Amino acid sequence: MKIQLDDYYVFCQVAKYGSMKQASEKTRLPLSTVSRRIVSLEESLGLQLFIRNKNKLSLSNEGAKYYQKLSGLVEVLANTIDELNDDSGLLSGHIVISTTKLFYTRFIHPAILSLLKDNPKLSVELKHSVNSSTLTDDVDIAVVNGELPESNLIARKLIELELAFMANEEFAQQYKDEIANGEFNALPYVATLSHPSLPIINKSTDEVIKIQPNQKFSVIDAEMLLNAINDGLGYAIVPLYAIES
Repeated sequence: MKIQLDDYYVFCQVAKYGSMKQASEKTRLPLSTVSRRIVSLEESLGLQLFIRNKNKLSLSNEGAKYYQKLSGLVEVLANTIDELNDDSGLLSGHIVISTTKLFYTRFIHPAILSLLKDNPKLSVELKHSVNSSTLTDDVDIAVVNGELPESNLIARKLIELELAFMANEEFAQQYKDEIANGEFNALPYVATLSHPSLPIINKSTDEVIKIQPNQKFSVIDAEMLLNAINDGLGYAIVPLYAIES
């Protein structure tokens, strides 16, 4: 049997992303080529590697066995070939980075701009995500807020941000006693992410208070958050740089 390594590579990409269209985009091959190579591989093996439904593509039992055995080997082989073909020392490939819009604009964009200019064969895809529970399997690098829950992710602390309590004047007056006493649990809270708990430091006493936010309104980005606060929908705990921006 003639072995077509390219076909196995395409098969692993389709299995990885669960979509011929996504595999086409990742490999930069025409969709028709991806489809043709999968059919050709199935015919040469005499096996059905995928179960095709109207809007879904999933591995068959035989396909799952092949993917489990081949995925790691094919990835290593593809990377090795790319390294051998490129002796320029430049970076190549595709990187998926997950972060918030505001953090990216404030801290990351200049570095990405320089990276892409210096490495023409490198492409970067940005995804919006604010905590580790929303990360998808295709993310290579993620910048998230808060503590990392137990997982198999490798993490390091990048930066410690100063946070500020924010509310409009009417809200602050209405709940001035609760705010003064640190009784935040019952107050309506506005956020861009889910906070099971928030550590708040009373600067006058250095006491750390862990509050359980009563999440009233969850929004998409920092601009919407600030608008909600200005409209008196609740209070928020936000990085100081968000206020400055």
